[in-house]
Formats: sequence, C-alpha cells, structure tokens
Amino acid sequence: MAEPTKLLIDTDPGVDDAVAIFMALAAPDVELLGLTTVGGNVPLARSTRNALALLQAAGRGDIPVAKGASRPLRGRFRYAPQFHGPGGLSLRLPEPTAGPFEKGAVWFLADQLNRQPGKAILVALGPLTNVARLLWEYPAALEQAKNIVVMGGAVNTPGNVTPRAEFNFYSDPAAAEIVLSSGLPVTVVDLAACRQVGISREQALSLHSAHPIGRLTLEMLQGWFGKDMGRQWFEFYDPLALAIALEPAIATVAKVDLDVGLEENESWGETSETGGPGEISLPQQVDSSRFFGLLEGLLELEGF
Repeated sequence: MAEPTKLLIDTDPGVDDAVAIFMALAAPDVELLGLTTVGGNVPLARSTRNALALLQAAGRGDIPVAKGASRPLRGRFRYAPQFHGPGGLSLRLPEPTAGPFEKGAVWFLADQLNRQPGKAILVALGPLTNVARLLWEYPAALEQAKNIVVMGGAVNTPGNVTPRAEFNFYSDPAAAEIVLSSGLPVTVVDLAACRQVGISREQALSLHSAHPIGRLTLEMLQGWFGKDMGRQWFEFYDPLALAIALEPAIATVAKVDLDVGLEENESWGETSETGGPGEISLPQQVDSSRFFGLLEGLLELEGF
C-alpha cells in the first residue's frame, strides 16, 4: 500500500483557504500533519479561530493548529473583508472547543519537516511570513520539504489588490522575496494560473454533495455567493495550489527566476521575471478538466 501524501498547510482562512483545507481532509490518500496560521485575509486571532473551527466542523479536531505571525516582516497586514467578509468565512461555524498548539507555527513547521525528511509537502496559502521566519530560525528545516507550493504573485497578469500586485505577496513582499530567493524548489501558483479555474454563480448554486465535507464546502462556496448578489464568478486560488501539490501534472510549468517589488511605490509586492531559467516552477497552462475532476471526486460533487 502506497504511503499517504503528507501535507502541512500554512493558511489565513479565508473562503478559498477553507475549500482547499476541505479538499485535503476529504482526500483518502492524504495525511494532513497540521495547519499553521498567519494574519492576512483576517487578523491572526480570527485566522487561528477559523482554522480550528474548520477542522472541528469536518470532524478532524485532532489535527493540530499552530499560531504564527500577526504582522508581516515590514509594516502591518491589510486585511480583505471586502472579499471574505469581516470574519473571513461565509459560513457561521460553532466556536472551536480546542485551542492552538502550545508552540508556535515556525517551531511546529520545523519539527514536522525534520521528523519526516523528504516526505512532507508545505502548501502556503497566505502571506509567506511564517515560511520566511522558518528560513531565518531553522534554515535547514525547509530543505527537508518534499516540495513547497505557494499561492501568490501576479506574473504577466494584473494584480488583485493593486494593478500590479497579488494580495498574498503584497501583504508581505519581504517574506515573499526571502522565500523565492532561497534557492529551494518552490512552485508559485500565481493569479495567471488561478484565473484559469473558476465557477459561475449559477453553476455553484446548482451543485450538491452527499459527502459530509463536500456539503460543508458547498455551504461555504454557495454562502460566499449569497453574501452579495453582485458576485457572479469565483476563482479557485488556494484550491488550485492544493490540487497542484497533490497532482503536479494538473499544470505545465516553466522554470523561472522571480523578483518581488520592495520599493514603497506602485511596484510594492509586484512579481516579475528576472530573465533566464531558474529554480522556481511557475504554472503555465492549467488542465481545468483535470482540476475540476479532482475537486468533484474528492468532495463527491454532483451537478457539474
């Protein structure tokens, strides 16, 4: 019997984070080692509460959640209530009965990676503050990751928070630059890739599932549309990153070097290619049929 895929997810839940986490929980061949939280879509306290509540709602309150950074390396986080709502989730979940792990996110990530060298995939769905701090405090630990998959950046495509910057990298560009310049094998799932997989309001509202986690996912997704009648389209940012972590062949990639803008002007958080092949894998063409097939299969969705 094949060994399960081991995942660590660094997250700032977030509706699309929640869908990605539910995908990991529903996958029969995945062992979710833990969640680490970071400020981003919502403040850290809410991010941690949401992570605990999502696991509890899915019946997996046994999975540890470790609290991470409340501030970026420079400045402060700019939250995203306009997209996720003030609480971060479109579904009201019961308050979690468990608390976070007694040690912080950076220690937890280092410990988990060192315990199973070459076996765990780190999937980072929020600002990269925790991952950058991991490189600072435990520089050898991240080398033990089987792969590092990051949702962030806008390469050769418009941003979603400024004309040139994507939210996660804009929230902590210094952290993003540290991770991308580390020389480690990183897959950067940017907005150009994510915009290839989306769902309309009509299609989302027509879906149903008999799977408990599938039903939770649909309540979250359909609730997001229900919060604003003007919302007509949802792009699967974090779920695509999770899907590529599980099935890399979902997307073709180019090997590139990337630079993140650190000047406090219109280039803040901008992601650009610096020329020539590099160590970063940047998805190019996404097989949307394969992505939706994975989503449909894991969550037992019907109605596509």
